[in-house]
Amino acid sequence: MVTEDSPYIDLVFSLAGQSLPLDNGYIVYSALSRICPAIHQLENISIHPIAGIPNPSKQLRLTQRSKLQIRLPVELIPFIYESLVGQSFSIGQHQFQLGIPAYNPLHPFPDLYSRLVIIKRFQEPQRFLEAAKRQLERLGIQGTINLSTRSNGQPQCRQLTIENKAGIFPVRGFGVQVTNLSEEDSITLQKYGIGGKQKMMCGVFVPSRRNKRERE
Repeated sequence: MVTEDSPYIDLVFSLAGQSLPLDNGYIVYSALSRICPAIHQLENISIHPIAGIPNPSKQLRLTQRSKLQIRLPVELIPFIYESLVGQSFSIGQHQFQLGIPAYNPLHPFPDLYSRLVIIKRFQEPQRFLEAAKRQLERLGIQGTINLSTRSNGQPQCRQLTIENKAGIFPVRGFGVQVTNLSEEDSITLQKYGIGGKQKMMCGVFVPSRRNKRERE
């Protein structure tokens, strides 16, 4: 049983394959759910964005540094580990292979970043930022929150494409930075994130010290 005090970890699988679409949160979640239904069924699980090298054709080329990282309470590890370790899955014509995972505990960092946070009904920057602040307050987190910006000073806006019975549609969100966090608040934000679609690589917070290529 997952409790409020349950420690969380990142379960980090090696990921072998060629390339994915840049907008891959939904399709990766769907592919993993087919071989591991617990990912769809269980709460308190989030999936990190996958690192790689983007190219002009809107594909993400996987490298030796590309990983599948799943953040979850330690009590849920058996439900995920046994279904995914050593498994392969397909997306379109491409095959991907998972290895044996490492276990990375969460550590407090004063500055955290999420490349894409989605909050339903809030797709304009200022109203989105206000909604994000309210979510931090509900978690009891004190910190300084800002929208991440690109080199031209504009908010870092991205989209997640979702498919359901009604069709295929994009959902817009923003990159978010939260700074000046206490150790306790940093762990809380990493555990719970903010916004929705966290199993689709949204709202997952990591240390702000990131390779610029990964963040852009």
